[in-house]
Amino acid sequence: MQIHSQDVGGTTRHAVFAPDWAGFGGTHGGLVAAHLLQAAVDVHGATPRSVTVHLLDPVPPGTFDIRVHTLRGGRSAASTATIDGLATALIRQTHGPDSPPAVWPHRAPPPTNRADPDSLDRFTPPEDIVRFGRHLDIRPLGGALPLTAGTEPAYEAWVRLAPEATDIGHLDENATRLILVDAMPPGLFALWDRPAPVPTLELSVHLAPCRPDGPWYLIRHRTVWASEDLCVDETTLRTRDGHLAAQGRQLRRLIQT
Repeated sequence: MQIHSQDVGGTTRHAVFAPDWAGFGGTHGGLVAAHLLQAAVDVHGATPRSVTVHLLDPVPPGTFDIRVHTLRGGRSAASTATIDGLATALIRQTHGPDSPPAVWPHRAPPPTNRADPDSLDRFTPPEDIVRFGRHLDIRPLGGALPLTAGTEPAYEAWVRLAPEATDIGHLDENATRLILVDAMPPGLFALWDRPAPVPTLELSVHLAPCRPDGPWYLIRHRTVWASEDLCVDETTLRTRDGHLAAQGRQLRRLIQT
């Protein structure tokens, strides 16, 4: 089964989510967000700058319509993209030439003090927990790993779509970054020694102007606060030469098992 988006008339797009992109109870949230964003981009033909996705219920494998509704046209466009009853997104886009990389804050130094990703071991989440893990190539930096009962709810790693990744369909570079922003396990997993469902309820991502310099991104991901039933994770994604590519923040629900 493949994932694809195509025009099926008006402002509706067609998407099929494959079973091997499943996570805890539903399709990987970053992939759902990516297709909602791509649907809006296909309608407006503008550069996305932000997307906020509300995941109302797990999106199961299968075929879905994504409906795009324009809220505002012009240079600063706003629209919603919705899978009825399951997910809805607000997307902001700008028309005009692509912006150069951000000039403030100044570009971070290239991460030359970090090992080259090709020299590091690949981390693959257990397939019986998250099937989508096979599509991601994660090379951890430092000692923090999921389910190792550590002391900090945070990770740093190189990340890219796996060379053998399949079934992402028609997604441009910006949409693909949404998958990578949601690539890491919840930060709390670094504190735990056994998994529990921590589904995403809301995912907001700001896409910074940058030019990709290859498939690898440096990702920093951490839980910034947690209660008995909710937590918030924050993520930054940088190119290999240090340019900020995306910043994400997600609200997650803790399910007691």
